[in-house]
Amino acid sequence: MEGKLADDHRTRTLRDLVTISVIAVIVFVIADGLNLFETIAELSRKHGEWNIDEIIIVLAMLGFAFGIFSLRRWRELRDEIAERKRAEKEIKKLNEDLERRTVELEAANKELEAFSYSVSHDLRTPLIVIGGFSRLLLEKYSDHLDSKGQHYLSVIRASTQSMYQLIDDLLGFFRLGRQKIEPSGINMRELAKSLFEELKNIAPERMLQLDMKPLPLAYGDQAMIRQVFINLLSNAIKFTRCKETGVIEIGGWIRNGENVYYVKDNGAGFEMQHADKLFGVFQRLHNSQEYEGNGVGLALVQRIIHQHGGRVWAEGKANEGATFYFSLPNTLRNEDIQLYQQNV
Repeated sequence: MEGKLADDHRTRTLRDLVTISVIAVIVFVIADGLNLFETIAELSRKHGEWNIDEIIIVLAMLGFAFGIFSLRRWRELRDEIAERKRAEKEIKKLNEDLERRTVELEAANKELEAFSYSVSHDLRTPLIVIGGFSRLLLEKYSDHLDSKGQHYLSVIRASTQSMYQLIDDLLGFFRLGRQKIEPSGINMRELAKSLFEELKNIAPERMLQLDMKPLPLAYGDQAMIRQVFINLLSNAIKFTRCKETGVIEIGGWIRNGENVYYVKDNGAGFEMQHADKLFGVFQRLHNSQEYEGNGVGLALVQRIIHQHGGRVWAEGKANEGATFYFSLPNTLRNEDIQLYQQNV
């Protein structure tokens, strides 16, 4: 190995000397072509104190120095070009690997979603059967069952209905990934206010107060954004159950090319160290006995907002309430803004 390196070094040195000699010869040929030597001889005759031999030696030294400088610069450029080609080749390889892995990941996600969708759909039939027969048992044979038997059947029915609702939510979650966005201008203030009134009517026994702040017009899929507000407002109403008066605040602003919206409540809240779990499927921070739910609602919110090119996050404090934020790109059209201004 060392002998090979020594041979390579000698070869490069010999090649460099040949290159310098060639450059020096080229310089002298150019000088001769420009009649530089005749000019020097003529000047030497006019000026007797000039020594033509010394001038030629100086020129030879300059030519040799120029050759060394040119060689060094050529080698630097060669190394720079080689390094750039190596870097470009490495970047190309990394991009190809990234594209391949992205395709593989997308394919795996599609397969997983298709499998989950199929399983969720197939589970509905046995649940319908279990729920139907348990209902018939309670309706027609409750006289033959003691209180424990009736209680057990009631638990079976309730669990079946809960599982059925969970499967419906999962199907909606997976179906959303295949749904095409149909964007349009959305009056967010009007949408949020109307949904709050609808949800408030479902729980007339509750004392609920709405504090509506200004909301910028949005551009997105009306049905999807409606689902976002339904899920966030439903959670706000549910988790303010521990308060005598549930106070819900809805607002938003425009900043750095995006519209930010929030839903704030004075309910149960949560500890910030668990905030990263809020938007995962089946993730729950509260006891299901105290607050019903299956942990899909916020995951659905995140999926919808991500499909729109936005982001979601939350802030909260235990027993002091929570605020859920989501953003949408500010890509409004002039006709949407004019329509919004006419309706305000």
